[in-house]
Amino acid sequence: MAAEAGDAGLRRLPPGPGPGPDRISALPDELIQAILAWLPSTAAAARTSAVSRRWRHVWTGVPALSFHVEQKPLREYSSTDAALDAALDAYSDSAALSRLTIDVDGPSPAPRIAPWLRFASLRLAGELRLTLKGGAPKQPVMMGPLVHHPIAMGPFVHQPVLLAIGDLMQQLELPACERATRIDLAGINFALRLPPAGAFAALRILRISVTDLVRGDVGHLVSMQCPRLRDLELCGVTLEAANLSISSASLERLVLRRVSIKNEGRIDVAAPSMYYLALDNCGGRSVAVTIATAMLAELIWNHAYDPRLHKLEEADRQIYRLVATYGSNAALFRRFDAVDELCLRLSMLSKPAECKKFVREMDKLPKTKVLEVKGLSTKQHFEPVMLHLLRKHNRLVKIKVDLFPANLKEINYCLRHGCTCVPPVSWTTDDVVLDSLEEVEISSFTGAVEEVELLKLLFGCNIKIRRLAIHTASGVSLSQEMQKRIWGLARPHCISLEFETTQFSR
Repeated sequence: MAAEAGDAGLRRLPPGPGPGPDRISALPDELIQAILAWLPSTAAAARTSAVSRRWRHVWTGVPALSFHVEQKPLREYSSTDAALDAALDAYSDSAALSRLTIDVDGPSPAPRIAPWLRFASLRLAGELRLTLKGGAPKQPVMMGPLVHHPIAMGPFVHQPVLLAIGDLMQQLELPACERATRIDLAGINFALRLPPAGAFAALRILRISVTDLVRGDVGHLVSMQCPRLRDLELCGVTLEAANLSISSASLERLVLRRVSIKNEGRIDVAAPSMYYLALDNCGGRSVAVTIATAMLAELIWNHAYDPRLHKLEEADRQIYRLVATYGSNAALFRRFDAVDELCLRLSMLSKPAECKKFVREMDKLPKTKVLEVKGLSTKQHFEPVMLHLLRKHNRLVKIKVDLFPANLKEINYCLRHGCTCVPPVSWTTDDVVLDSLEEVEISSFTGAVEEVELLKLLFGCNIKIRRLAIHTASGVSLSQEMQKRIWGLARPHCISLEFETTQFSR
């Protein structure tokens, strides 16, 4: 009765003409397959085979395959590894595969994954992405360079035997993929064997990250087997080879981050077309590095720089962007006369003598138009160091500051010993003139007292800027009162003040 009462005031519509023709099924297979390729996974695309006989095999020709593999699938777009095998077996021989994405959530042995890579080597003419999130099944416990592995000797006796780690580690072979244009491999928690022969003739991007051990010669692969490679990234990997030697006429972008290489090893790169290089914590200080490129435009160097071991050959003395940790790379900064954008990751030193040397060496920084500063922590260091930088770079067009949380160790040291790192006379702003400055961006802002003091310090300089942008730290929301207070400080010196959700202008 209640339902009837609720429907009493509704106007009944006349019945429709009945179901119309199935216009979607009348579309060409190629168009339907292009639509199915946008579904969250191939498992979802395969379920459309239940629509009608017409749809039964349409999904087997989609141009992109995507699988999320779980041991016990709980989500509608997930598959088991057996279902993935069946899908690859059912894939049409006449289909053109342009993308294969496989995410494995849970431990999976290398022999289980190898057939999927072989399928890619035979069928793929495009992008391959393989991510292992659960790692490999547990290995024997490591003990230094060896492992203690019990081997059965009869029904009751277990004789401990020492075997080399390399003999016990599972190995996954990467076959030559002649038509692949991009390969991304991540989370390979066993040895990845590179092919000693075979061509990756179409490969333009190769990225390998978080891999326990890379066997084979990466340099040989890039130099001899990838004639069109433009982008190489190695992140969080261990190289079995003692050296990394690359000679490539096509390579344009190289990223090496947390690459473990033997201390007596070398990194040699000759790439005349390379314009982007990132080197971040690769081996120890004794690893020699030689980079030869005349096209270098952007350099990220978070690695101790010793001019006796580390060489940038053929590079111009003026580049577009330089990102480096200051404190251990003074010689690197002297390598360049001018940089359009200079990003300093400043690591403050605890001893007063080291801090004074640190400030003196800032005079050797290359000229720049855009200055980005990261990593300063204590108020005792932050404000005087910023002022010193502003004095030396008075032709700046833009300043970007990323405010890091205070380092308690540095604060406690200064409080115990009395901070004499930078004399108070250098805190004055009377002689700081920035008449070219147009923009200031501040990130990770929380509204803390010392951060507001930094704004006061900045506006104490002789500046007139067009734009000030303040980006708050994650989870922080500034009150309207705080925003108005900051606008009151900024208004005499800038035209526009921007927050995430509010803008002030005059």
